[in-house]
Amino acid sequence: MRMKLLLAAVALAVLPTAVMLAQQDLSTHFLRHTWQAHQTNPALFPEYEMVIGLPGVYNSLRVENLTYNTLFVEDGNGNRMLNVDQAILDMEDRNVIRENLDIETLSLGARFGPLGLSLSHTFRFSAFMDYPKTLPQLIWQGNAQFIGQEIEFAPDIDVLSYQEFAIGALIELGDAVVIGGRAKLLSGVGSVNSSRSQLRLRTDDEIYQLRLDADYQVNSASALTYDGFDDIQTNFDFSTFSAEDLFTGNTGFAFDLGAHVKLGKLELAASVLDIGGIDWDEEVNNYSLKGTYEYEGLDFAQRIFDDSTSFGSVLDTLEQIYEVQESAEGFRTTIPTRFYLSATLRLRDNWTVGGLIFNEWYRGNTYPAAAISTNLEVLPFLNVGGIYSWRSNRFDNFGINATLKAGPLQLFAATDNILTVFRPKDSNSSHIRLGLNLLFAPRESKMADSGPKWF
Repeated sequence: MRMKLLLAAVALAVLPTAVMLAQQDLSTHFLRHTWQAHQTNPALFPEYEMVIGLPGVYNSLRVENLTYNTLFVEDGNGNRMLNVDQAILDMEDRNVIRENLDIETLSLGARFGPLGLSLSHTFRFSAFMDYPKTLPQLIWQGNAQFIGQEIEFAPDIDVLSYQEFAIGALIELGDAVVIGGRAKLLSGVGSVNSSRSQLRLRTDDEIYQLRLDADYQVNSASALTYDGFDDIQTNFDFSTFSAEDLFTGNTGFAFDLGAHVKLGKLELAASVLDIGGIDWDEEVNNYSLKGTYEYEGLDFAQRIFDDSTSFGSVLDTLEQIYEVQESAEGFRTTIPTRFYLSATLRLRDNWTVGGLIFNEWYRGNTYPAAAISTNLEVLPFLNVGGIYSWRSNRFDNFGINATLKAGPLQLFAATDNILTVFRPKDSNSSHIRLGLNLLFAPRESKMADSGPKWF
């Protein structure tokens, strides 16, 4: 027995955001000579009296257990063919798709003796889906393989976009210690979030006897409109963004805390970022599916599984059976909380090495990572670096970065996974950060010669 149409319809209802443009940003933390390192720790500040951060972009995508070459395979004639069955074989029991996109518009930092102040604005978009292998199995291969079993196939999704307005401060305590903090006003633009994620399907041994136990809810704010299985619309279009979206009725707050200690040529840094979330109260819709649905009999089966039946009529039938409950109750989403702990050692005046432990807390799970990095000032105006990291249980993450300075203008580019450039069809992740800064009035660090002389 096959259920492609049934599961495809459910997927349309609960996965409108599955076509997502997140992995952790590790390189930026080591670029201490850039203003962007301040984003990973509010106690870090480049050695200048004033900094202006011009527009920049950060984008990171990770699709676990799936690459182009596992989804499209070559036939005997060298043509690429879609092979979903092979791709499913390569999946784990749980699989995650994540993306983070930050559009940095403008920021400002200034030093006043031991005190530093900062202002910034960023547009953020993040997408997350954690889905079981059984979901693509049901949609593509049907449920015959699960006869006599009960399986869970619900995905967990969280997609949101928001404006971030931040104000920060740091202060030097003596010559070796800096502490900093940052407060953020979050103005929500749109959200699609699954607050309950249970869909269980039981296929009995006798043909055409199915039971679906459902407790699934999708919350939406200014992002999703449902008028039936055949009329689901999403609104995550950056091209339609306007100044009216700067401040909305969906607001929240978040906080960053950081510390930086310099002991001679050894630097230690620790920070925790994005402690907070957004309350969604404006243009809110909730769609829930709750209860037990049982299907028996040849008449129903013929309407759902008959290949000659049009997809539109199947949707009409499903809409009569599934009682999707609609409401308009506000909800809250927490943003991923990140933790950085690092040590950097200056081997020479122009050469540093460092190590980093990273963790992220998000939707009840932790996502750890670790990295080692090196950075070399090749010329007074050119800085290059490399990074090797472990993340998502993979050890094949090699990154590079470069910074070019001309007068007050600083241009930099960084990636945590350069292998994607050379082998894009075998990679399941991509990562890039591009930025421009204006740096004014170099300052002598009071911390430069502090601490014990170990080297």
